[in-house]
Amino acid sequence: MAQEVSDRPDSPLLPSVSSPTVPAQPPRESLLDAAINQLLKEQPSVGDSSYNSANREQQDMSLLRNVQSKCDSGDTLIIVNFPTGYVNCKWEEWSPKRFCVDSEKLLGTGSKVFAKLLSPEGQARIKKRIEYAGQPSPQKFVIDLTPSVEGEELAAQLIELSLPPGVRDWWMSMERLGVSRYLVSGHDDHCPRHNEVPITCKTNDNYIEYDPVRGEDLPRLDLADVLTPQSRAIDDYCPIRHRANIVRLMLAIQGYDLVLNSASRVYTLTGIANILDCTGIIGDSVCTWLMAEPNSEFIDINTESALKIAWTLELANVTRAAFRILVVEKAFDTLATGPRAPEAQHTIFGRPRIDLPDDLQTVIEYAAQKLADRVQQTLANLRSDRFYSLLEIKEYQKLVKTGDLISSALSSTPVLSTFMIVSDADILRREHLNHLSTVFTTLFTRLHKYKELIVQEAMASPPNNDQQRHFDRDRRCYVPSTNWDPTIHIYSKFSDAQHLLTSFFWDALASYPRSYSGMVCPENFLGWCVNDFNSQIDKAFQYLRPETGVDPEALRFDLPTFCNELHQAMDEQWMIWTKPDLEAPFSRTKHFILALSDDEFKYLPLWAGGLDDGTGGVFEPALPDADLGPIGPGPAYRTGDTIGTDASSICQSDKTPSQGSTATLTAGRSIAAIHSNTVPSTVHDGVSVEGSHPMSSSSVVMVDATDEMDTDNDDAYEFDDSDEISDEAWSQVEEP
Repeated sequence: MAQEVSDRPDSPLLPSVSSPTVPAQPPRESLLDAAINQLLKEQPSVGDSSYNSANREQQDMSLLRNVQSKCDSGDTLIIVNFPTGYVNCKWEEWSPKRFCVDSEKLLGTGSKVFAKLLSPEGQARIKKRIEYAGQPSPQKFVIDLTPSVEGEELAAQLIELSLPPGVRDWWMSMERLGVSRYLVSGHDDHCPRHNEVPITCKTNDNYIEYDPVRGEDLPRLDLADVLTPQSRAIDDYCPIRHRANIVRLMLAIQGYDLVLNSASRVYTLTGIANILDCTGIIGDSVCTWLMAEPNSEFIDINTESALKIAWTLELANVTRAAFRILVVEKAFDTLATGPRAPEAQHTIFGRPRIDLPDDLQTVIEYAAQKLADRVQQTLANLRSDRFYSLLEIKEYQKLVKTGDLISSALSSTPVLSTFMIVSDADILRREHLNHLSTVFTTLFTRLHKYKELIVQEAMASPPNNDQQRHFDRDRRCYVPSTNWDPTIHIYSKFSDAQHLLTSFFWDALASYPRSYSGMVCPENFLGWCVNDFNSQIDKAFQYLRPETGVDPEALRFDLPTFCNELHQAMDEQWMIWTKPDLEAPFSRTKHFILALSDDEFKYLPLWAGGLDDGTGGVFEPALPDADLGPIGPGPAYRTGDTIGTDASSICQSDKTPSQGSTATLTAGRSIAAIHSNTVPSTVHDGVSVEGSHPMSSSSVVMVDATDEMDTDNDDAYEFDDSDEISDEAWSQVEEP
């Protein structure tokens, strides 16, 4: 079941972002959960011999065959004409359908298409046509939903309704993945070989049955061993499938049960509902179909199709789930050492790709680039000299302060010189402090080498045997043996940044501070220099002049405490990157992480918890916040990060002040007189300013205010020194 999205704690290595407005999640006992539970109760088990999928087909077909007699009341006549030469599962030729529905229910869907068809203008056209054909109708309204057979409309519908290969072949999931045939084994609407349509897969002559490891018998068949019989090789577009599902959709609007027994039917109904602008009618039924385990593996394996279905029907949880997979897969391509071909038909792990509409592809590319940037920044932080500071390791921060004490003590100690008489006490003091400074530098350097070591070791650490077996098993769901590349071999070719998108990198990194063997063991790598430092602290403590009440113990470096703090900090990173709150069960996507942040999700529509309101503003570069509003008339805003050069749109001139002037052209005000509302991090010469935030990247240029123009410039502008602004000028400016 879908889980609610909970707030994650901010992390120094993961830039904090504001939580987006997430759609309210359904309560624990929601209608959707109840519907899924009921569906799971009703569907038979895989081994239930009393169940015959043909029964389900017959019930659905019976309703379509007799729709004229079962739907003979209502104020609206629906017309759906069928081409000749096509038969159903009873070998009966499909005939035109004429049945009645209630216009009130059609309009109740909120469909603009139905509203237009039922309008006086729409009715005038259709009634004139049927009267001309000699087919008058006693119903108040008539709607002809027969698909066009030519022109641009047909081309658009072909694009919308053509089935991707993974959707056409999903019937195999019953035998290969253990999905109930109740959900996936339905026949196509044009079924000339009804008795030949198999439920189980037919294998080739090279197939060798194997004895699977207990609990790991799925997938049962390799894709390379499966033969697709002609009766299951359905066309990507079928005019009968199109028309039959139009009838099903109309019946669903009238309240009849909607039978979803195949992926091809789900995909086609979604496209038709989108064309007719009534997607809300089938949303709950399709969501139930997608979220029923193990059929939910459709999201892992046919991710693009799942996203298109969910996006069309505005299924928030399924959209976010599929979006996670596609964004991370695209980020893998972005972070690769060598760029992959944009038209690559398989992901880096071999999952077949299909094309998405341009608008969906744009959303994925933007989010993937944002994720790639976040990964690169995190990698830079892991390798940064500020690694321990960013993680707020207190034992390290204490060591840095001790280093400041050592430097201060050395600076106040007389320097040994042949030209100066120095006492024996000063000589001893200098020797102890010099030695302490040396061991401090050794420990400080060793700590940073340890950081570099564990990061590099984590990147070189392969998944363990159990992980490799599980990853290979999951990938066999969509990679045939003829194209097989072991997961461990794929990992071995990763760039450094790509490793951060795997769970075992974070597993290893979090485990090293608690390791008891090898060089990654803190005691083995740091123990000797910690002992040297602590020993010298005891000897030189009297020369450090620490604060009153501080004893040598407070200045020693506590290696166990350091290890605990580092382990806790890395464990938090492990949680953030590998344990997100997922919206759907991901059974076949464990070989990479799915931890997207709000910065990636913001490209989704509002209904999916994103920030895209349809204006496209979410794709534009972010503008700095105008914290304190406008400085004065015109569009000049104070952001705290930069200082404007032209503060007016009202009193501009074609002349420019001299380079040395800081005056604006608005009421004689000086931009240098405006004080920033943020603490500056650097001055113009790059020197750090005390009190700046360690993560701040903003800077300001400190300039002296001046109230006069360059007197040597004959073209200098004259302006009024008064701060008064005319009423006429203010009248042109709205209140901020």
